[in-house]
Amino acid sequence: MGHTIIRRLTRSGLVTPSSTLICNLYSVLPANATATTKTAAESGATQIATANGYTQNTKTITGLATTTVTTNDAQFAGAQILWTASDGSIAAAFAMIYVDSLTDDPPLYRYDFEGTITAPNGIPFVIDFPNGIDLLERV
Repeated sequence: MGHTIIRRLTRSGLVTPSSTLICNLYSVLPANATATTKTAAESGATQIATANGYTQNTKTITGLATTTVTTNDAQFAGAQILWTASDGSIAAAFAMIYVDSLTDDPPLYRYDFEGTITAPNGIPFVIDFPNGIDLLERV
């Protein structure tokens, strides 16, 4: 799974364990490394519809923790994200994580699944972070 950091940590404390991070799924999500708002990041995007166990703009990442790696770098960890497909399948090619607890919902990450992943009825669609969400640079 490829990913792109959309927004760097611009000052210490932008994302903390008390931040609210939301993850959405998309069939289309153009890369926009300069987007500073969720609206801008979603320009030209197609979020998958609320159906079959997926609900738009509601999947909060729980268990947030930060680890300082060096003076200028921090790694964020979070619990596994999952939607269980019901009454049909869930299919997506991209995911985006954004900070819902900040003004304009700044996007953090764009994940490219390198093709469409489908979770059939009764099976969970899972995004896991075994090594943490990512390494962010404090600038």
